[in-house]
Amino acid sequence: MSADAGAFAHSHWESEDWEHDEETGGLVLMLRDQPVSVGLWKPPSPGAEHVVEYDLEADETLFVIAGAGELRVDDGTPIDLRPGVVVALSRGVRLHWRLDPDFRELWVYA
Repeated sequence: MSADAGAFAHSHWESEDWEHDEETGGLVLMLRDQPVSVGLWKPPSPGAEHVVEYDLEADETLFVIAGAGELRVDDGTPIDLRPGVVVALSRGVRLHWRLDPDFRELWVYA
């Protein structure tokens, strides 16, 4: 990520600054921590489907940038994830993701 004295931040998903995300097992590229958290997310390795389950600890809004997948919220009807899809989730829901290796999202935690 690149920044100028905290006034702005910018990055690209081809950046080398990705870090391991303990909660999901994927990779995260943080853009902002305060007053809300904003970042990019992708699966940990190319060539394999990524499956993850966890309880959401904050309200999250996500925007799918690339790739495809499926999201189930509290074992409900699957949501088809593809570029252009926006999903708003509430803290405390149980998430089950199935994502292809090309999946990329921009997320905001509040």
